[in-house]
Amino acid sequence: MQMPTAEQVIKQMEQNLGTAPRPLVIMADINPEAVVNHAMNQQFVAKQEHIPLKYKALINVAVAAALGSETCTKNQVAMALKGGATREEIVEALLCARQTKGTTVFSAAAAGLELLVQTK
Repeated sequence: MQMPTAEQVIKQMEQNLGTAPRPLVIMADINPEAVVNHAMNQQFVAKQEHIPLKYKALINVAVAAALGSETCTKNQVAMALKGGATREEIVEALLCARQTKGTTVFSAAAAGLELLVQTK
């Protein structure tokens, strides 16, 4: 199997997303192999068979949003739409991400909450 070039990867992303992700365009100038590796990793995950592609796309939307990346979230929403996800499914994935991320505040504060209980 012949590996694509970084330029081919960027062109494919432009076709899929309508635009090339700016960080990857920059990275292609600095380290083209990193861009190709990124694309190969995406394909590897996409080829896994246990979770349908649409669900993977919804997971990707939720993760990108929870991590706070506006650009990645926009790109993942575009991919989810292209993969057959509905607007309603995407919004629900975002609601799940918000709920889960909000819950992590309590987990992160557990030691502090225990201290509060001990100082009654």
